[in-house]
This record gives sequence, C-alpha cells and structure tokens, in this order.
Amino acid sequence: MDNRLVRMSPEGFAEFMDVLSAPVAPVPDMVELAKRPAPWEAGHTTKR
Repeated sequence: MDNRLVRMSPEGFAEFMDVLSAPVAPVPDMVELAKRPAPWEAGHTTKR
C-alpha cells in the first residue's frame, strides 16, 4: 500500500519535475518549530 502507479503525459512529467527542481521557500512556522527544544531537552516548556 506504500506504492501507487501514477500515469501522466511526458509534458505533465516535465512540469512535475520542474516543480520539484525549483528552489524551496522556507515556511516560517516550520522554521520556528524546528528551532524549539524537544520535550527531552533542557529549555522545553509545555504549551497548553
């Protein structure tokens, strides 16, 4: 169930590859999340 056949035209595949090859833009919420200390690290606070 972890594999799925996807069919697309050569043009569609080229566009798909262009999107994957484009530079990425950081997502501010994800950057902030990655900077938070893990629950087992010093400095972690529980947010409720």
